[in-house]
Amino acid sequence: MVTVEQIKGQVLKPYLNRKQLSLKESELISLELIDLLSESSCDDDQTLKYVGRFLTKDAYQDLSEERNLNKKCVYPRCELQQGRLRDLYGGNNTATRFLKENNPYAYLTFFCSKFHYRCSQFFQAQLSDEALFARTGVLQDEYDQDDQKITLLNELISNERHDKNELVNIIKGFESMHLTSPSKTSDKELEEDLSEWLADIKIQEVEKPAPWGDLGVRGET
Repeated sequence: MVTVEQIKGQVLKPYLNRKQLSLKESELISLELIDLLSESSCDDDQTLKYVGRFLTKDAYQDLSEERNLNKKCVYPRCELQQGRLRDLYGGNNTATRFLKENNPYAYLTFFCSKFHYRCSQFFQAQLSDEALFARTGVLQDEYDQDDQKITLLNELISNERHDKNELVNIIKGFESMHLTSPSKTSDKELEEDLSEWLADIKIQEVEKPAPWGDLGVRGET
């Protein structure tokens, strides 16, 4: 699993004292990050957000394609395989394009689950379109200012300040940025997904559950 320290030592070490990268250096960093993460995955959320400061939306798309070729869930935080490994489209480009746009389960050829499909979309939408060589101070720790910070979908869902309707509006706002999407999404479908994920989180966050689980209170029949 890839960590921030590994990225700094293995990919960024020659450039850590630079305030700004050259075009060639930027290209090398992008290629090395894609190569590293096409074979492995981010160890934690902080590592993924750190990687995000060096990626554009196009670079993330390149990374997604490489992970898909390596039979990995496209979302860089995941070590699992895609939900479907077999090519359902038979190599026909026209059929492939049509089914990707209309098959509600097309995301399973890229992701392990719908949740990671959503997580990936949400992450990609926040990536800057600014070229890496134009990002002054990107190698400095203090680069992550409030307007440049990335929020992950799992963090957003875990935030009790947001209710389901607020989350739907936030995510639909990101989807309006015309990202490449394996399948189309309706508001109703998104609401149902969020309801399910929010319910899962509430179940996981129960403090001090009874050791005998949901079978009832000790002594009851």
